[in-house]
Amino acid sequence: MHHSDIDEAQLLAYIEGSLTPEEQFRLETLLDQDPFLSDAIDGLSAIEDKAQLRMIAGQINAQLRRQIQSRRKHRRRRPRLDNHWGWIFVLVLLLLVLLSWWVIRQMPTR
Repeated sequence: MHHSDIDEAQLLAYIEGSLTPEEQFRLETLLDQDPFLSDAIDGLSAIEDKAQLRMIAGQINAQLRRQIQSRRKHRRRRPRLDNHWGWIFVLVLLLLVLLSWWVIRQMPTR
């Protein structure tokens, strides 16, 4: 089960205690991994008005979707060293650091 697999019905069923043991275990695993989702469930559990509960659950699910999409966009933006010039730069930098260390170690002490 992934965040995008969670819908309002599952959130409400969890709060009402009507999920199967397997579904409940999967959702609780996600709750352990995601503090936002855990806080959302805690907040929803405190609401007594079921009509208001459904509206809020929908808003939380929409927020989860936006959060997931944002994370996916950030992953795509990360620079990667997939070209040879990037690796050459890293290698040259590492060699310069090692050479500097060696030169400093070879200097006579007073």
